Amino acid sequence: MATNNNSFHVKGKEEVQFDRKNVVVACDVVNGKITYVDVSSQLMGVLFAGDEILNVNGEANIKTTADFIRAISAKLPGKVSIEFMRDDHCLVSEKVLTPRRPNTQMVELTLTYRGGAATGIIIHRMAFDPKTVTIAMVQSASNACHYVKDGDILVKVNDIYVLDRDAARKLFYASVNNTKTVRLTLERSTTTDPLGPAPPPPDGVPTTAIPGGVKKTGSSMMLPPPKPPQGKANKQFDVLLPPDVLEIMKANKDFYKKMCKNPPCIIKTANPAPPIPATLPSDPAPEVRIPYIQSPKPLKMTPKRVGS
Repeated sequence: MATNNNSFHVKGKEEVQFDRKNVVVACDVVNGKITYVDVSSQLMGVLFAGDEILNVNGEANIKTTADFIRAISAKLPGKVSIEFMRDDHCLVSEKVLTPRRPNTQMVELTLTYRGGAATGIIIHRMAFDPKTVTIAMVQSASNACHYVKDGDILVKVNDIYVLDRDAARKLFYASVNNTKTVRLTLERSTTTDPLGPAPPPPDGVPTTAIPGGVKKTGSSMMLPPPKPPQGKANKQFDVLLPPDVLEIMKANKDFYKKMCKNPPCIIKTANPAPPIPATLPSDPAPEVRIPYIQSPKPLKMTPKRVGS
């Protein structure tokens, strides 16, 4: 998608390959703009409500839903090219930095928002290292999603190294609400291996406070990939778990050996009421046979599903 850094209007182009002639478009177009995209649409995640359709496969003047479906269907099966104008509320400029450890890349992003509040970015902490702040989710419809990725480590907000999720959130939202601009330094892995805990910041640089109960240590090592299932593993159902999930399971593997201190959910009373046996009505309703037409084809038993 091309970005015009002088305007919040973003001109984009998407090419979608369809292998069949029957395509579920399920988009409403009014006066050339997408007003609704149904969850069943095969263009879900490609187009969004508010997009202005410029042309489909070079055909302009797409004003109605019928025009849109006709232009798409004319090239099926095959590749459909859609050009659109998207009114985005965030502009992004990117600067590549020198990586601080092997198999990673560092970028500095300057995000400029048209308004405050909604940023489309959710910040979280690494499960087994709370002082490592990560990007948990990015709104798919925003321009930021082309630069900020799920799993990125948030190194700095503006010029402050972040060691605590809550402090990072406050810095982030305060900068956006007060100046409509924020500068993020991100680190991400260039391989399929997930990133380990962030290295400690250099001495003397401004940082946020360390969360309570966490020691000021750091490691620049990459986490090894999880081992594949051993023995008689069913590859259809046994999937590799993320390292943070494995760490949580490892820390709580002996949970059943500890006495539970929570109160019981079933309370026994001093004089319990006697049980009442279940009874059936003396005169059950007569059964009504439902008429049906016998199929000329022989009936076949449904095959047993895998895993049932």
